[in-house]
Amino acid sequence: MTELLESQSKTPFPKWMKWAAFIVGFLLIVDGIRTFSFYTVLVGAIVLYISGYSKRIYLSDEGIVRETGSWVRKSRSVLGWQDVQYVGLAKRGTRMMAFFEKDITGWKVLFNADDEPKLREILGKYRPEIEIAILENK
Repeated sequence: MTELLESQSKTPFPKWMKWAAFIVGFLLIVDGIRTFSFYTVLVGAIVLYISGYSKRIYLSDEGIVRETGSWVRKSRSVLGWQDVQYVGLAKRGTRMMAFFEKDITGWKVLFNADDEPKLREILGKYRPEIEIAILENK
C-alpha cells in the first residue's frame, strides 16, 4: 500500500512532549507505589498511556486509512474507495475538511487547502464517477 496524501488529522504531540509525558507518568507510578497511593498510580498510568498514543490518517491506493496506536496495540481501519459514495469539501482559511460519505455516515479528514488539486487527482484516478461538492463559507 502506497501513501498518496497525508492528512492534517494526526496527533499533534511533538516528540519532546511525548517523552516528557512518559517520564512524568513513570515517576507518578513509582511515587504512587512508594507511598501506597492508588490514585497517583492511576494518574501515572493514564499519563503513560497518553504518551504512547498516536493517530494518523492518509489516502492510499486502497482507500482512506486511519491508523491509531498506543504502547500496547496498534489498529488500522480502511474505508475502501469502492465504499465512498460522495465527497464534500469545506474550506476555511488555509484548511479544508473533506467528508468521505459511506451510506449515511462517513469519515471527516482535515487537509491543507493547497492539497485540493492533489485530492481531486486522487479521486479522479480511483473514483472518477463520484460527485464532489464544495461547501463554501458565506
